[in-house]
Amino acid sequence: MRAVRTSWAAGAAGLLLLAVASCGVPDDDQVRTVDPSEVPYHLLEDVDDVPSGAASAVAGPRLYWVDAEDRLVGRPAGSFCAKTLTGVARNILGQLGDGPSARDLGSGLGTALPPDRWLNLVAITDRTAHLRISTDDAIATNRVVLATAQTVLSLTSIPGVDQVEMEYDTGPLQVPRSSGELADGPLRHDDYRSLLADPDDPAEQPKDELLRRGDLCPG
Repeated sequence: MRAVRTSWAAGAAGLLLLAVASCGVPDDDQVRTVDPSEVPYHLLEDVDDVPSGAASAVAGPRLYWVDAEDRLVGRPAGSFCAKTLTGVARNILGQLGDGPSARDLGSGLGTALPPDRWLNLVAITDRTAHLRISTDDAIATNRVVLATAQTVLSLTSIPGVDQVEMEYDTGPLQVPRSSGELADGPLRHDDYRSLLADPDDPAEQPKDELLRRGDLCPG
């Protein structure tokens, strides 16, 4: 049965009453795959500087998808090339919005995100990614926790991004952590760690503090 969907514009206040309970990953929305050759290169126009850092044994950044038990599974991001931290973050958001690859879909992974872009990157300041929710996008209310977890875990897998803050119109928007408690500030990896299918995966350990040159063109 198709889940009832509600717009963020009309339902932002309803997050105060959101329960943690969720159903299986919806299978009635089409999920598109991304061809690395079609990555929009206008993302490369950022001019902010990118510091270099020490090499890490763990590859990143990663994309997080939902398994059949509503657990989050991390997968390496598809190939892309960017010039800046902002460019990397926008590319990760784009791949996340495109949905799992055909291979990941065949492995039973899906997404709680709506088929259209629902978040736009405003800026990255003080290691915080500021996202603005589109008033035109819609998402099922019982998928908000998973969709938020996918976004936060994916963005904070990027060296140089430690937390995510979501905005609606002109002010911050409170969204739930995995516990169902509404966050009163930026969201971090640990806020959704309990939703990971394998929290002990080496890829879930602390990442580099700074973006390396190799992180700009992974794959």
